[in-house]
Amino acid sequence: SLRKSHSLPREAKNPPASPFGEAFFKEKTMIKAIFFDVDGTLVSFQTHTISPATLDALHALRQRGVKLFLSTGRHQVMLGQVRDLFSFDGYVTLSGQYCYAGDQVIHRNPMTPQAVEELVSAAGDETFSCIFLGGKEVYLNCINDFTRRFISDLNIPMPPVRPASYALGREIYQGVTFLDREHEHLLLDRAPHLKTTRWHPNFLDVLPNSGGKDVGMEAVLRHFGIAPEECMAFGDGENDLTMLLRAGIGVAMGTASDAVKAQADWATASVDEDGIVKALKHFQVL
Repeated sequence: SLRKSHSLPREAKNPPASPFGEAFFKEKTMIKAIFFDVDGTLVSFQTHTISPATLDALHALRQRGVKLFLSTGRHQVMLGQVRDLFSFDGYVTLSGQYCYAGDQVIHRNPMTPQAVEELVSAAGDETFSCIFLGGKEVYLNCINDFTRRFISDLNIPMPPVRPASYALGREIYQGVTFLDREHEHLLLDRAPHLKTTRWHPNFLDVLPNSGGKDVGMEAVLRHFGIAPEECMAFGDGENDLTMLLRAGIGVAMGTASDAVKAQADWATASVDEDGIVKALKHFQVL
């Protein structure tokens, strides 16, 4: 199990003192890297941007020499607005399958041809809408109300439409299938070899079996010579859980599910309440 052996208090407001004493917190302030999920964590679904207080915190962390990374299910072409606000040291994209720093690709983990074939066969051209995410290309097989809501929530351009079969023989790192829990059987019954994770009630991500945000995070940490115990991670979705568990300090946002909060080291306030800033101050990283 990835579950940590320690369990810190999980109240964001007026938290009690750590049961591990002052020495524990002194050790934990030696954070050298922090990973941030984007949607619902670093970026608000309401404003589609990073709050001024959180942006100030990022600059303060940069001045202290802390390495700062995005860890997102988004493709790099969907990060323009976020990258315009702050230049991160590296990017864990496509839920850990495609990681880079500057112009250097650190980690690539495409789906197997069999997995791509299963996804294409299940989605068809109109069975359900699916975004196919390659290293450079992003496209979807059809557009429906779920797709439009996703594009609106993330405030990103609509990808081009292509037949599902276009993905065959190409490197696909992730699929975003627009299926709520009631209809996810349309994928799961037809594609038994696919690994899936959910971060929204209407969307189900498809990943390589060996993939995950924790895998991408570890690849980035190795590249920069930083141990997982020296990093902190923030997230709000089920797809963030492996990353939160692997980091030295894993923080769940206030809007995270009870299951995610229960396994994180700390549950902070929501993104719209500057939960990142509050957690950084609680752990004395700021």
